[in-house]
Amino acid sequence: MEIFPDHPYANYDLGFIYREKKLFDNAIAQYKKALEINPRNVYALSDTGYIYKELGRYEEALSQYEKILEIEPSHRYALWDIAEIYERMGMKDKAEEQFKHYHEVTDCSFRRLWNCLD
Repeated sequence: MEIFPDHPYANYDLGFIYREKKLFDNAIAQYKKALEINPRNVYALSDTGYIYKELGRYEEALSQYEKILEIEPSHRYALWDIAEIYERMGMKDKAEEQFKHYHEVTDCSFRRLWNCLD
């Protein structure tokens, strides 16, 4: 980081290491640096949303996922996590609607499951 402090992938990668170690405040700080350099970094947005979701900061998580969908409307992890957040918030109807939307957009049916595997 000393050599390339403004490298977006270095900041993202360090944030990911912090995330895996559950040092969420440090991770978010690194992701914010990565997003200052490239606001369209869907990986940093997604990981930030994931952390907020895990911390129960659902509105902030939704905001991150909405930014992703503005960049990449069929981003399957964002679509899925939005549904999961609605479910955690007790918004069952909205969650169900979002899960259906996820399946329509990603075509994650049993028949075409391979579309959804990494």
